[in-house]
Order: sequence, then structure tokens, then C-alpha cells
Amino acid sequence: MHLRMEEDEARSLLAVVTSYVVDNSGVSQDAKGLVRQWRTDHAEGTVKMAALTDGMNEAIGAYIEAKTDRQVRKRGRYGRVRSQK
Repeated sequence: MHLRMEEDEARSLLAVVTSYVVDNSGVSQDAKGLVRQWRTDHAEGTVKMAALTDGMNEAIGAYIEAKTDRQVRKRGRYGRVRSQK
């Protein structure tokens, strides 16, 4: 299975997660300001956002790969095996 997020999709996910942290966590106003600043620094089209999107894609791909079963033929029989990485 192959999943690839585009930068605008990653930005939307980022907005949901950071909004939840800012609105529903018990962190201080200073911490909320730092989260907001971090979100601003990772605006769409920035180098930081591109790097974050690449990192998210790699992490999601590694997770999916680790959880994927494969059908392997051995001695005339098919068996399920997990990816070994």
C-alpha cells in the first residue's frame, strides 16, 4: 500500500492537531503562544513545511510497511509473513 500526503493535506492535519492542543490542553499561555508560532513557521510553501511533510510521509510509510502482511510462497504453499525491516 502506498500513501503520500501532499503539503496542503499535511498542513490541514497540522492545523487540526495544533488547534486541539491550543484549545483543549492545560498548557500555559506562553506554551500556547509557542505552538502558534511554530504553526506560523510551518506555513504552506515554506521549507520547514516541506521538510515536515516529507518526514510525515516517511513515518506513515514505515508504519504501514511494518503492519503489512505479505503472501509468500514456500515449498508450494502460501503463508503470511510480516515485512522484515
